[in-house]
Amino acid sequence: FWLKAQDQQRVPRPPSITMPLAALINATAKAGPLLHNASEVATATGGSSSFTDTALASPPWWEPDSFGLALVVALVSTACWGSWSNTAKAAGSCMNFAHFYTDFCLGTVLAALVFFVGPGMLHPGWPEVDFTRCLFALAAGAVFGVANLLLTTGIALAGLSIAFPLCIGTGLVLGTVLTYLVDRRGQPALLFPGVFLALLGVLANAKAYASLHRSKQSAASEGNSHVESSEEESGDGGAHDSETSASSSSASAAPPSPSAARNVVMCIIGGVLMGCWAPLSTSAMKGQEGLSPYFSFLCFTVASMAMGLAIIGGQQCGFAVMPRVGPITSTSEYFGLPFVLHGWGLLGGSVWALGTISNLVSGGPLGFALSYALGQTAPVVAVLWGLFLYHEFDGAPRESVVSLVAMFLFFALAITLLCLGGR
Repeated sequence: FWLKAQDQQRVPRPPSITMPLAALINATAKAGPLLHNASEVATATGGSSSFTDTALASPPWWEPDSFGLALVVALVSTACWGSWSNTAKAAGSCMNFAHFYTDFCLGTVLAALVFFVGPGMLHPGWPEVDFTRCLFALAAGAVFGVANLLLTTGIALAGLSIAFPLCIGTGLVLGTVLTYLVDRRGQPALLFPGVFLALLGVLANAKAYASLHRSKQSAASEGNSHVESSEEESGDGGAHDSETSASSSSASAAPPSPSAARNVVMCIIGGVLMGCWAPLSTSAMKGQEGLSPYFSFLCFTVASMAMGLAIIGGQQCGFAVMPRVGPITSTSEYFGLPFVLHGWGLLGGSVWALGTISNLVSGGPLGFALSYALGQTAPVVAVLWGLFLYHEFDGAPRESVVSLVAMFLFFALAITLLCLGGR
């Protein structure tokens, strides 16, 4: 190790090579800039995360102290990111989307404060912390605020089968690659094939929902045809049937709606932005001058809430930068809602915040690219909720079931490769 460090860092050889490793690093750090952060240690040792665990001093905030525990914490982010949308379903049509998202943003900030005071122990970073790194965290939050609204709007207008592969798939691949360029830990020969398998899982997920949607549409059209045929037999529906057939034929002959192309472009932009917040957040926390994950996340949520509320407020006032989901509302309607409905948004924001802080905290021992990629396998958790809680796939066609099985296999292989690639 010392010969390798001497060649790379040009540090004078200490008097004793048999001294303990921690004393060796402390002694040579006084003579020159030897491996002051996790990424430099990992680079000098060929990407070994086990060396990183022992060579660096323990941070003054809570962080997993082993690879196994960090892996469990990263999978907590997978579970939370795949579960928070259940609160939006629970609120349902009783709550305007603008009201729900406002409470969601408040929930993220309140949870970030709790995490910063609790496991974060009010430490903004290492003693050498550079507070200009807050700009990276604020930029990451602002980018995520726009990306998350584009994702939710894309799902509402274009459907899961289009929004998921375009937005989540793009964010998964781009986010992992950019984050790895910032923090080069892990084995790329295993990490990137794992990301590719996760992308295949996202595509299989979208195909399963597309097949299910087509099956439900065909069933609904068959039901309508039975009703129309019964009306024809009674002699009451001839004119209505001719009008319906004429309108359907003209609709089928019409060119694709411009809104469809707009939705695709919106989902792609959301995916690109979704892939940009992770490397920005990594830049805020990297090295001895970086922020603690808890303080970085607090800055992140404040910027995300400010951006989200600005966009939603503009939509209500007629200054929409993206299509509005739901009717126009007002602050008086928001404050007039029962607390139970506000609670769903606050709970959803808290669950998402728990997943995100778990992802950031586990990125220290694992590598931020690996933790981000593991978190982006969250669609498999969302599908499990749909299968067992909402029974979305009851009576699903065979094509949809096959796509679901393929999705689970792709995600299982992806998680396996990602875990092996972090070693």
